Amino acid sequence: MARTLTAAQRRAVTGSDPATGRLSARADVCAALAAAGLAVRHGRSGHHGYYLSEEGLRQRAALAAAGAARQAADEASPPAAPAAPGGAFTADDGTGTAAADRGPGRTAEVAAAWEGLIGIRAVLLDGVTDVPAPWERERLVHAVALALEAAGCPPGGGPDASGYAVALSGQQGAVEVSWRGAESAGAAAGSLARCAVLLEARGWQCTRHRDRAGRPFLLVSPRRRA
Repeated sequence: MARTLTAAQRRAVTGSDPATGRLSARADVCAALAAAGLAVRHGRSGHHGYYLSEEGLRQRAALAAAGAARQAADEASPPAAPAAPGGAFTADDGTGTAAADRGPGRTAEVAAAWEGLIGIRAVLLDGVTDVPAPWERERLVHAVALALEAAGCPPGGGPDASGYAVALSGQQGAVEVSWRGAESAGAAAGSLARCAVLLEARGWQCTRHRDRAGRPFLLVSPRRRA
C-alpha cells in the first residue's frame, strides 16, 4: 500500500517523467519527497534535479494501481486504454512504429533522457552508472534503443533510412538488434559491430549471430555488476 502523502506529493510522484522518474514539482515538494526517501537529488553542478528513488518508483506504481482500481470500480463499462502522457519521451526503436523527428529538438530530448537514465542508475545502483539499472531490465527495447540513439547511432524505420532496429528476441532477458537498409550483409555486419562497441561502452553485452538467411544481428543483454 502506498504510504500517506500530501496531495502535492502524490501529484509530483504520479506526474514524474515516465522514462526517467525526474520530478517537475516545486522545490519544497521535491525536498520533502527526498526527506521521505522517495526521491534523490542528482545531476552535475548547476543542473541538479530530483529523481524518484527505487521506493519512489514503487510508490508511483502503487498509486497508479490504486487509481486504476478506483476507475474500474466507478465505471460500469470497461475503461478505454489510457493515452500516453503528453510529451512523454519514447526512444526510437528503429522499427518505424514510433518514427521520431530527427532534428535538433529530438537531439536535445534524447540527451536529456539519457542524462535522466544515468541518474536512475546512480540512484538505484548506489552511484554505479556503467551497468543497466533494474528499471532498464524491465524495458529492454526502450533502454537499448535509447543507448543507441544517445550515442548518435541512426535508427532505421523510414523508407530510405539505414539504421538500427531493436526488437524483442526469443531469448529471455535479451533483445535483438539488426541493421536495416544496408547494401549487403557485410555492410550490415560492420554497422552492427559499431553498435556493439557503443552498447558495450554503455553497460550492455553483445553477441554476434546470423539468422538462417545469413543476415547478421546482435543479441543484447544487460551486463552484470562486477
